[in-house]
Amino acid sequence: MRHPPLALLLIAACSSSSGPDGGIGFNDCFVPDDGGVFALGLPSPIPGCSGAPGPTGVFDLAQFGWSRQGGVLVVPPGAAPGSPLPALFVFHGAGGTGADARARFGLEGPADGGAIFVYPNAIQGTWDIRPNSLDGLRLDVLLQKLAQSYCIDPGRIYLAGFSAGAVFTLYMGCNEAAPFRGMAVVAGTDDRLDVGCCKGTISAMFIHGTQDLSIPLAEGQGARDDTLARDRCGTTPAPDDVNCQRYSCPAPLAVDYCEWGGDHDVPPFAGAEISRFFGL
Repeated sequence: MRHPPLALLLIAACSSSSGPDGGIGFNDCFVPDDGGVFALGLPSPIPGCSGAPGPTGVFDLAQFGWSRQGGVLVVPPGAAPGSPLPALFVFHGAGGTGADARARFGLEGPADGGAIFVYPNAIQGTWDIRPNSLDGLRLDVLLQKLAQSYCIDPGRIYLAGFSAGAVFTLYMGCNEAAPFRGMAVVAGTDDRLDVGCCKGTISAMFIHGTQDLSIPLAEGQGARDDTLARDRCGTTPAPDDVNCQRYSCPAPLAVDYCEWGGDHDVPPFAGAEISRFFGL
């Protein structure tokens, strides 16, 4: 495992296109709740597929009763009752909000009403990656509540995040890959977590700016390479759409890498590429 430099131990106070962005804790495996989804798996069939359809629209997670810290839940209108939809959890940078992540990623337009989106607010302003991670435990609860209230497809649940949210995405995709089909990592690094904790395999898209001074490009490439090794993929990419390259992986796994000339930010093409990669 790679060891993080001292500078990475500092917790960033805010998130911007140029400032540092970090998470709480590192080098520890997540310990799930004994009775949660991460320990027991999602119920089968999904309860939300047999009950009355939940309300559609845009909701505050706090007002909806799912999270005291709030965030945004987006449920598209017009979904046929009992027809499973993919679900995507999206994590903001340190000091940001779910509403900020929603605006930065621009995922809903490309998805065109074909997915449910959850944009939580971090409990402590940035994402906790300690063994008893409060954010990890809360993600477990959110996934349970989503499955109880809506008809989600258990084979199409995804994670995405920017900066500290990307670190959290990597952390959960490493420690608890089973419920998730794929993850999208924008300006992320796995130098702040123990990749020896990783269980199972997971498809992944990595997006990183060549001018990123907060989380250098080499760290994003390192996270990509760790995932390639974990998924037993090849190391020579081929073009995959205009912005990305794809590596050869055992089916059904896929790893895409998308480099761009920007700094520590979410590029304008991210929403479309992530939606394409996940098949939303």
